[in-house]
Amino acid sequence: MTTNNELQNIIDEGNRLNHKIEIVSNVKSGKEATIYKVMLDHQLVAMKVYKKPEERSFKNTGQYLMGKYYKKPSHRKAIEKGNKFAKKIKHQSWVNREYFMLEKLYELGAKIPKPILHIEDAIFMEFLGNQDFVAPRLCDITLNTAEAKNAFKKIIDNMIVFWNFGIVHADLSEYNILWWNNEPYVIDFPQAIDKKTNPNAEEILDRDLRNITNFFGKFIKTDFDEIKKAFS
Repeated sequence: MTTNNELQNIIDEGNRLNHKIEIVSNVKSGKEATIYKVMLDHQLVAMKVYKKPEERSFKNTGQYLMGKYYKKPSHRKAIEKGNKFAKKIKHQSWVNREYFMLEKLYELGAKIPKPILHIEDAIFMEFLGNQDFVAPRLCDITLNTAEAKNAFKKIIDNMIVFWNFGIVHADLSEYNILWWNNEPYVIDFPQAIDKKTNPNAEEILDRDLRNITNFFGKFIKTDFDEIKKAFS
């Protein structure tokens, strides 16, 4: 979990940027980050705070960062050596990439939480829920047939938006799709890959598609091969 000092640093940096940040509660703690319910300038939002590089494992990030170019020679050299500085660079890239993806995909009309602000290791975004309730993940609810058909179509539409923009989510499943007001919202984008530079893009897309078609296959009839045609 994020330490009190780290949270205070984010609050202090927010104050410096003329933003008032008040922590309401901890929503969820994971391997990579902790989600908080916060008041940002008197608005209820979600704040995702990434753990420090030394607290995270980067052993599986290679396939997601494959093909990424680092402009600074010192950064390229560190990545080649895989030293402590390299872990810090990857961490910064991981956080910055998620905010970048949220901004671009939201502009394109993807059904994702609206990005609001990026301060240090914290990303502020639309809170899916209210003061008393946090939107559940798809894996935690049971959909009726009509809901499943609607959700499945909208998630595939989202994936097509990602693909046409040149992006594959790369970790899409029922565990990182939230359900709010009868709508599915895709979350968690730091591992998203560029299909032009990552040689595994097609394989990773297939994995995302199979995750989604397999999950919705419990509620409605799905056809992986037919759905895949939309990405040709």
